[in-house]
Amino acid sequence: MHSAPPQTAQSWVRPIPGRTEPSALRLFCFPYAGAGASVFREWGADLPESIQAFAVQLPGREDRFFDPAIADLDKLLDGLLPALLPYLDRPFAFFGHSMGAIVSWELSRRLQREQGLEPVRVIVSGCRALPAHESRKLSDFDLSDEELINELRRLNGTPEELLQNPDFAAFILPTFRADLSLFAGYVYRPGELLSCPVSAFGGDADPRVAEEHLKGWAELTTGPTEVEVFPGSHLFLNEERKAVLRSVSRALPTVGH
Repeated sequence: MHSAPPQTAQSWVRPIPGRTEPSALRLFCFPYAGAGASVFREWGADLPESIQAFAVQLPGREDRFFDPAIADLDKLLDGLLPALLPYLDRPFAFFGHSMGAIVSWELSRRLQREQGLEPVRVIVSGCRALPAHESRKLSDFDLSDEELINELRRLNGTPEELLQNPDFAAFILPTFRADLSLFAGYVYRPGELLSCPVSAFGGDADPRVAEEHLKGWAELTTGPTEVEVFPGSHLFLNEERKAVLRSVSRALPTVGH
């Protein structure tokens, strides 16, 4: 039995309002670039009673604004893995969108390699399979503040009135810039395959991630892989939240038994 999670764990993990009693399965949700744990705050109400959901809070955003954002994936995992371990004393699953898919997948690989642990399912959303990860040079993200604001506007996940607020821009842009550097600097390193089932979600109007990119996840696990495409653009998980959560719920109840 593990003891109560230490403070370091609590700084990385936020319970999603919903089920409060321990359950058979813990679901950890990893946000996309520039976002924090709050993007998952409404997920709990639409998940089954059997699932206890948590959002991962990365440094540099929301209530961790004063913790410097980390632009290197390996360094990020160095802090995240030991913080998450106290929660992994029962079956667990990961959901990650876009950058969050990369973080959750590489965390799964490191858990397998270093701890002998593996999620009962990984749900990767809005992200190409990693060997075919979108190759964008770091210089592609050497953007001015105005260009970063336009990138956020294109993603259509931030209200326009906030994008036009200089104080908000000063608040969010350093973290968004670090996240984009992490995304662009990531290079897939071949190694042992995962063995867990994988679900790959995409949006039918996502300009960067097509259904064919999602099918490649099957090559990275020896377990079964399912691909599902939803209406919407890159942030379809917000636009089609209830449909996405229905699919998450269908994927999770029978795993791990």
